[in-house]
Amino acid sequence: MGALLGHMDLMPLIYGFIMFLGIWSMYHKLMSGQLFGFVVEAGIFSLVFWLHGGSMNGGFAAMIAALIAGQVLPRMRHK
Repeated sequence: MGALLGHMDLMPLIYGFIMFLGIWSMYHKLMSGQLFGFVVEAGIFSLVFWLHGGSMNGGFAAMIAALIAGQVLPRMRHK
């Protein structure tokens, strides 16, 4: 009883949530005409994913880096 609870892994759920945020962020930027922010997110994701060799951990790192860069860099441009 309860033997399966020790094998639960929440990482796929977290990974999926971060992936959803990334897709939603890029979609929102495309639909609202924020082309610079979209290019930054896509570019940072591609660069980090390539640098990590295309692994799942690299994809997770790339998604987080792209989300952060997509929020910070376009705002720095306007200051």
